[in-house]
Amino acid sequence: MKNSIDSRFKALSIGITVFMGIVVFRILFLQTNASAIELKESIGQAFEYTTLTINSERGNIYDRQGYLLAGNTISYTVSLNLQASNGHGEFIANYLAPILNMDHETIKKAAEVKFEASKAVEMPLTNFATREQIEKIDLVKKYLKDRPSTGFESKTTTQENLNSVLYYPNVHRSYPNGDLASNIIGFYPYLNPAAGASYGIEQYFDNILSGETIRHRFSLDPNVPENIPSLPQGASIVLTIDRKVQSIVEDSIKQAVENNQAKSGTIIISNPKTGEILAMATYPRINLNEYWESATVFTKDNRFNPAVMQPYEVGSVFKVITLAAAIDAGVIKPETVYNDTGTYESMGVSIYNWDRGAWGPQTMVGCMQHSLNTCLSWMAEQLGTERFYEYLEAFGLNRPSGIELALEDYYPISKPGDNFWTPINLPTNSFGQGIMTTAIQMIAAVGALANDGIMMKPYIVKEIYFDDHTEVTQPEVIGQPISAESARTVTEMLATSLDVEASDALMEFTRVAGKTGTGEIAKEGVGYVLNVTNASFVGWGPADDPEFVTYVWLQEPLINIWGSEVSAPLFSEVMNAIYPYLHLPTDRQLACLHTEECPPADSEDHYYW
Repeated sequence: MKNSIDSRFKALSIGITVFMGIVVFRILFLQTNASAIELKESIGQAFEYTTLTINSERGNIYDRQGYLLAGNTISYTVSLNLQASNGHGEFIANYLAPILNMDHETIKKAAEVKFEASKAVEMPLTNFATREQIEKIDLVKKYLKDRPSTGFESKTTTQENLNSVLYYPNVHRSYPNGDLASNIIGFYPYLNPAAGASYGIEQYFDNILSGETIRHRFSLDPNVPENIPSLPQGASIVLTIDRKVQSIVEDSIKQAVENNQAKSGTIIISNPKTGEILAMATYPRINLNEYWESATVFTKDNRFNPAVMQPYEVGSVFKVITLAAAIDAGVIKPETVYNDTGTYESMGVSIYNWDRGAWGPQTMVGCMQHSLNTCLSWMAEQLGTERFYEYLEAFGLNRPSGIELALEDYYPISKPGDNFWTPINLPTNSFGQGIMTTAIQMIAAVGALANDGIMMKPYIVKEIYFDDHTEVTQPEVIGQPISAESARTVTEMLATSLDVEASDALMEFTRVAGKTGTGEIAKEGVGYVLNVTNASFVGWGPADDPEFVTYVWLQEPLINIWGSEVSAPLFSEVMNAIYPYLHLPTDRQLACLHTEECPPADSEDHYYW
């Protein structure tokens, strides 16, 4: 009997040993066989991990004082693991709907999307949950884990929970000031980042603002701690604008557009000595946090930033360029007299003044004061065709300004030899008709008149901060279209012109030079129409030592179509409001610097030297 038992025991031991050997061999096989490893990894990826794109923080955008204009905020993607959520939609929706402020049925349907390892593994609910919402989800998860039975049970009689709810942090673009400087900043579409940045600084500097993008695997097991990789932030950009000045100018242009029922409005303020843009305000604008509104607000005729994107016929403000060229070429002097008969004949075409009036003998100052088209046409023909267009090119009106804003546009100047040029272009171009420029081109060109004939490249980026160095924008001379003497002469002529006519553009305590413009608008298939205009004004000062150039443009104002009555007073209003904040000198302060004795402080006179 004993031998029989021993034999059975030995047989059993041998059987167990063989079985264990087979198990060990199978385990080793599965661990080393390529197909088995691939299958394991495939299952692991489908059931245990999800791969997401991670973007490093986009670089910030600041005003010149360091206030944040564009930055980033943390939000969370909340998803459902369908393998765990199927069959529990009602339970999950009961808890998540009030926390995420989402529709109950939407969450319920998402939870019940059929789980298929080869297709749907995870169902996203939102990409923009807040930290507070995530903390509430965590509290509910803890409560459900620690609670006694609540009566909510699944079909498998297992007590239900929210372990199927997953979340991952992500970074998206935010604009803390809403629509402030929106036309300058542009936007990054955080709901559809694959579309890329649009307009302004965001698009122009997209490459350096973007930072880095990687793909990273996250565990679907909430108990597995995640180590989110650290990525370097994109470069940060400091603009030349001041948000307080920008805000004042934006409020003014918005009110002007609404009061005059204009299609749009634009104001640019620059420092002619450096080319630095101090403000660039347009209206309409959009809240950049709701960037999708751009698709309905802006059109081909009313662009996102018309200051740089929208060439137009500027009208009589262009006369300052013709005047400067004629003075510099020596074909006229301030005291030169032109006898205005009300018409000027050129190539069999009669050119009339804006009011169809005849003003008789006028000096060149009188020509500018009364904005005589006839006189400017005569001026251009004294210059001659070749020299006239050479001056326009020297003023940079045949090329983009080069400012650091995306989608800058320009309209090529038509000149002799081009298909669409005819001899009548010379006299009509002289007063801004049949020639198109942008507001930023005019700011750069007129800046030369305010800066002793030296034209500076306009710029709106003050500094760029990279990880290892900082780039500071240096002022750049891009030409000298006229001499310093000519620039001073033109400035004095245009300052006198405003003084004599008691223009609405005149400022308190500071003498300014400037010119109004009421540009006619050509409609396709109709030609120039009388009831719509572009009302503009360009001004600079203090006249004896200019520190600013300001350009004002209202597109198609309906209440009042004249630049002298719409844009000129707006110039004065804006500059008087921001003058003290910019610490710009008054005439009396300048006189104190340049004379032996300061004029009395209580005098209302302007002081010149």
